[in-house]
Amino acid sequence: MSRITFKDRMPQFKRSLYNVLDDALAEAAKDTLIDAKNSAPFKKGGLRRDSVVSQVAKLRHRVSFNVEYARFQELGGDNKRTVRNYTTSGTGKSFLKSAGDKQIANLKVTMRKHASRARA
Repeated sequence: MSRITFKDRMPQFKRSLYNVLDDALAEAAKDTLIDAKNSAPFKKGGLRRDSVVSQVAKLRHRVSFNVEYARFQELGGDNKRTVRNYTTSGTGKSFLKSAGDKQIANLKVTMRKHASRARA
């Protein structure tokens, strides 16, 4: 009588898949930063210059602008003041949100591109 044995490779595949999906999210975060930099208000360059993508945890990445007035520009003002005229045409409030929304729309394609690398 023959004997059949199964080798369970699901744990290895799961680790591989997490690594590949983390790479896909890192790519999406970098693309978000590039798009946000292109549409960020520009006067002297501080807002566009001081930005970074960092990995917070596995499958979590953060795009940050490290300038005091970045939040003010992103929201288009605060409770006391509202930004009415941006210095560069084509820029404005919600530059980071719109860049993130654009990447969310493309995330399915990015995930599919990276998922083929997952191996058991």
